[in-house]
Amino acid sequence: DVALIKTKTTSENFGDKGFRIESYDIAHMAGKDIVGVMTVVLNGEAQKSEYRKFNIRTLQNQNDPAALKEVLTRRLEHSEWRLPDLIVVDGGSVQLEAMYSVLLEKGLGIPVVSVVKDTRHKAKGILGKTDLGRKHKNAIILANSEAHRFVLAFHQKKRGKSFLV
Repeated sequence: DVALIKTKTTSENFGDKGFRIESYDIAHMAGKDIVGVMTVVLNGEAQKSEYRKFNIRTLQNQNDPAALKEVLTRRLEHSEWRLPDLIVVDGGSVQLEAMYSVLLEKGLGIPVVSVVKDTRHKAKGILGKTDLGRKHKNAIILANSEAHRFVLAFHQKKRGKSFLV
């Protein structure tokens, strides 16, 4: 699926500067070992050197919206990183609102979309800025699937270390 999406998105016209999408996802096991990630898709291509991992510091219990807020807040502390043109989050309206609340607090007008999944964890819809969702659908789905893959790998590695202690 991702290979097909990548092929389609590279042919889209993103302009001179390039359209940067950052996607965020959270993983945990019943509220333990909570981690978050940021992935980057630029002009429809994954930029793996710009992916970032975050250990959640402020939570001891399962609370995905609060974890997302922490990740985005910490990411925005890095003024040396280019701001995204679009933020993608995994989940529904609650996750979407969590991201908007951080952006509002920081005075940033970056648009946010949320990828809603079906029971088999396949993308079934995009909430938020629907015009951007339609225009950049393939890149959004690529960014979201990369974030999901990356967060699961990071969480699995962290869980493995926890079992060794």
